[in-house]
Amino acid sequence: MKLKKIINFIQYPYLNYLLIKKIIFDKYFYDFFQKKAKQFFVKNNEIEYFKIGKNSEIKPDFLDLKNLYDLIISRKPRCVLEFGSGFSTITIALALKKNYEKSKILGKLFSVDGNEKWLNNTRNKLHVNLADYVKFYYSKPYISKFKNQLVTYHEVLPDISPNFIYLDGPAPDDVINSINGITFNSKTIEKEDGKIFFKKNSRRIVSADVLMYESTSPSDFFILVDKRYSNANFLEKSLLFDYIVKKQLHFGGSVTFEKKYQPYP
Repeated sequence: MKLKKIINFIQYPYLNYLLIKKIIFDKYFYDFFQKKAKQFFVKNNEIEYFKIGKNSEIKPDFLDLKNLYDLIISRKPRCVLEFGSGFSTITIALALKKNYEKSKILGKLFSVDGNEKWLNNTRNKLHVNLADYVKFYYSKPYISKFKNQLVTYHEVLPDISPNFIYLDGPAPDDVINSINGITFNSKTIEKEDGKIFFKKNSRRIVSADVLMYESTSPSDFFILVDKRYSNANFLEKSLLFDYIVKKQLHFGGSVTFEKKYQPYP
């Protein structure tokens, strides 16, 4: 076992560097940078936009949101597609608003969610100042296959060509249907006598919706995958164009795909 670990360390030095960095940063620097990210929104007089809706809602992770905000500000997309609404929706809308006020670049956000309750939660708490920047889509995700691998697709997608895709949905338990008895959902498996035999956790989600947009994507096509490493690995192996891929494991983690310049032949 020790020899195997040594071999893995030698074979994958960069990945091991990222893992070591994750351990150190998460343990010693997470709270500091979380407070610093929140303070950024306070100084910008934008913290009021991040109000909690339902009591069961996960509190905003300002480190993630600051990273997302910075990417929208720097890349200045005119068309953003989001899978999974929430505080990210508010963050993207704030950044699009800022881009318009400073550079007169008008961007719009199309937010897709397979859970109507949480979509309405986000819609209801969205500040009136941001309403013109966001259009919501409720669309159920369903289980399917891509090259004999389990994936999910949404039933209906926005008819757009996005410059920027933010992938943080769907949730496994929102995915409907099954294939050969397999689902993405968590459930309790019972024996014939009705007694609990096994409690199955939800399956790691792999959404293939991004692939539907890639072949017609613009030259500045960019994808941000938030914490979904299985989905990021799937995209890395399935996307057709060449991309600059950056992986960050610390502070929750994210993976970005930036489309390389593709000259016509």
